[in-house]
Amino acid sequence: MSAHNTEVVPGTCLPVLGPALLLRTRELNLDYVRLLLAERAPSTESLSDKVLDGLSQLSAAARGALAGCSYTLFSLGFDDIRFWGAALSGGSADDPGDRYGDDGVPSMQSAFCEVALFFAWHISQLNPLAARVLFAMPGAIEEQLAAAPLWHLRRIALDYPGLLVPRWPHNPAFWPDLVRFAASADPRLLTAQLLGHQLIASELDGSLVRGARPRLSLRRRRQDAPRA
Repeated sequence: MSAHNTEVVPGTCLPVLGPALLLRTRELNLDYVRLLLAERAPSTESLSDKVLDGLSQLSAAARGALAGCSYTLFSLGFDDIRFWGAALSGGSADDPGDRYGDDGVPSMQSAFCEVALFFAWHISQLNPLAARVLFAMPGAIEEQLAAAPLWHLRRIALDYPGLLVPRWPHNPAFWPDLVRFAASADPRLLTAQLLGHQLIASELDGSLVRGARPRLSLRRRRQDAPRA
């Protein structure tokens, strides 16, 4: 059992998310906010122009405060158990080209997705409970992810360019409140960030409606997509 989840003295436990892990999560969140602004592209899972405009106007300090959530501001779709069960079961390629080849220059989205998947893999190895808190990762997926070879995670990041999306882009309160309260240094920013924990809990117990995010049957590998 991970030291993160063992008792130190009777009646006390080490925190699930230690300072170093929270700092790393904040760094990734901040990078993701920058990525959202650098690659603004309309999709069913993108943030509204109003939210993106608000993010672009935040000061560096305000963006840092917004990014200081104890969970990721991006989703890798771990709630889609069918997709991940299938994607993680296909890691049997032996040819180096199949493992590491790429037909083009990876986008910033796929490069970030690769880093995020490695981070999720690392956390699933060290602290499964933290993986649930940070990523809303179900136990069955956590076990498969922890056992996956690293080349396979890179392959998933490259082959599924729509995998990385903002967390809860259609929630009427989450992103608008984060931006509004971060901009004004309002203490209610903490309350807005706590909403994310409620949404994660709903994802894990299956009570949160998944919305428009496509399941595996509607996902399309990049190499299978129609070419222009």
